Amino acid sequence: MEYHDDEVGFKPDPVFTNSRPKWVEDSHCHNCHKCKASFTLLNRRHHCRRCGLVFCNRCSSNEAKIPQLNYNFVPVRVCDECYRMVNM
Repeated sequence: MEYHDDEVGFKPDPVFTNSRPKWVEDSHCHNCHKCKASFTLLNRRHHCRRCGLVFCNRCSSNEAKIPQLNYNFVPVRVCDECYRMVNM
């Protein structure tokens, strides 16, 4: 499944599969998926390791261990919504 900027109703799936998500291509994403801020030289893109979508730093400043995806030892960047789901 591919996600693009125009899919405003997306919510990360609370149920894990044991495979890493397909990352949205940088060229397909010009704005943060959550706050819609434009990406620039100073406002960089960051992929959430859980859902694969692209966010700005402000909307993906959390890190979490995700054992289901083999991120067992080092916390990795996740978006705010995935962080909330991982820490439920």
